[in-house]
Amino acid sequence: MEVVYNVKYKFKNNENISGEEIKHLINKKLLNIIIKLESQELGLNNS
Repeated sequence: MEVVYNVKYKFKNNENISGEEIKHLINKKLLNIIIKLESQELGLNNS
C-alpha cells in the first residue's frame, strides 16, 4: 500500500536546503509520527 501525503513544512531558519535534504527530514518526521501513533494504538489494544 502506498500513502501519499501533501505536506507543507516551514523551516524555522532560512538556510538553503536541497530538495533531497527536505525529503529526508520530512520522511524522518513522518516516520516518527507513524511510530508514535502505532505504539499508542498497540498500547490501547493491549489494555
